[in-house]
Amino acid sequence: MTTLDGQPVQEFRKKLGLPDVIAQSLSVIAPAMSGAFLTYLAATQAGGATPVSFLLGALGMLCVGSVVALFAKSLSSSGSMYTYLSKGASRTTGFVGGWAYVSAYLLFGSGVLAGFGFFMAQLVQMLFGAAVDWYWFTLIGIVVIAALNFFNIAVSTRNQLIFLVLSMVAMLTVSFIVIAIGSPEVSVVDGQTPIATAGQSWDGAAFWPPAAGASWMGIFFGMSFAMLSFVGSESSASLSEETRDSKRNIPRAVIGSIVIAGVFYLIVSYATAIGFGVQQAKTDWPASATGLAGLAPNTFTSAVVLAAAAGASLFCALGLHTASSRVLFAMGREGVLPKRLGRLHPHWNTPWNSMVLAIAIWILLIFGSVLVVSRDAQIALAGGTDDNVTGGVFAFTLLLNFGTPIVMFVYLMLGIAGIIHGIRNRLTKFVWAGIGAGVFATVAITGGLYFSFVPDAPGGDIPMALRLIPWVGVAVVVAGWSVAAWTKRARAQAWADMGRVFDEL
Repeated sequence: MTTLDGQPVQEFRKKLGLPDVIAQSLSVIAPAMSGAFLTYLAATQAGGATPVSFLLGALGMLCVGSVVALFAKSLSSSGSMYTYLSKGASRTTGFVGGWAYVSAYLLFGSGVLAGFGFFMAQLVQMLFGAAVDWYWFTLIGIVVIAALNFFNIAVSTRNQLIFLVLSMVAMLTVSFIVIAIGSPEVSVVDGQTPIATAGQSWDGAAFWPPAAGASWMGIFFGMSFAMLSFVGSESSASLSEETRDSKRNIPRAVIGSIVIAGVFYLIVSYATAIGFGVQQAKTDWPASATGLAGLAPNTFTSAVVLAAAAGASLFCALGLHTASSRVLFAMGREGVLPKRLGRLHPHWNTPWNSMVLAIAIWILLIFGSVLVVSRDAQIALAGGTDDNVTGGVFAFTLLLNFGTPIVMFVYLMLGIAGIIHGIRNRLTKFVWAGIGAGVFATVAITGGLYFSFVPDAPGGDIPMALRLIPWVGVAVVVAGWSVAAWTKRARAQAWADMGRVFDEL
């Protein structure tokens, strides 16, 4: 590897193979967690047609993944998005994109850790009748992530892969049981409203929004969360420098994880729509945050779904920690962020400083949001829940809402970088993949922000949390551009060296 300022650049050891990087991508995607909960966030507007949102989300992420895969074939970089945007478009684009990408991943990581807390609290209460506050499980999760991630990345990814298989099989089994039972006779929420399709396992209305009582804008809103459910498919690129034959294995991991997760989400979201009754789902699904777990036919299968969601949340946070710390490491190594972040532990060969910073920010985001926001506001955003898991549901929902448009903005930048790189080097594949990524990301951004400006019902109020979403995104991007402008002026040499670490890979 080349050098900066005459000093050898620290290198990772090549420990990982294809199963490891697939595990990294799928663990951040966290199909079991997203299938259990993010389908609920999409369903708040998409209702019983939520499967359509996930189908469109899968197509959009295949476009994004194609751009990542094409870049990964020529660039092996722990900086992933930061490096691709720098090389494909410009240094400023790369810095701002890397800054926004890490910011989104830090928001997501803190959110899913809160999710792990409330899923575990619900599971313990269901099995043992004990009302344990969610934050104790979140703190335990932080300790587990530190133990797995700080010392040996190969051990971390193998544990991820084992749990991924078990959790996805469990969720699919429950989904097929719910589909086989068919729609209920009456609403599972109010216990009174009759369901016209009672006992029916197939309902084509789930794939045609007007028939399901959903609007196309509601579908695009849901698509924003559907694409969020695939976020992390590109995270395996952050392990490029630690992967054997990375230019072959990383693209396979990125595209393969999207296909696997896409099929999984389609089955789980359809099962949940059927379990509520497709037409009734527009009302009942948003009122039941437990989603598939609430539709399971008995306590055992409900516990299986909650256990799968809890474990998937933990491993998702683990993968997000891996990816965000690697991007921070890459930016620190090149001197555009504090150089301390760009150092590896002399024995464990892991970016400890970046890892510690990521966990510190998680703790600040999780507990800061709960301490700052009133209990009444937390209850409102948690769907009316007022018990030992309220703060966890609130933090999960709030932080993921904040991070979604930011990461979609990065995907839009990636699409533009792909187009520029393709035109500059006469690479048609880059151009078409970039156009697809840009279009889908734009639709996701529009759908995700629409209800921050327009009330769900005419004359209704827009919750403060939704009003804040676009401004949090703007603040992150403006801060990134400001730091980039300062770095360009104050650290001219570091700015000029952006991307050079990888020129000879």
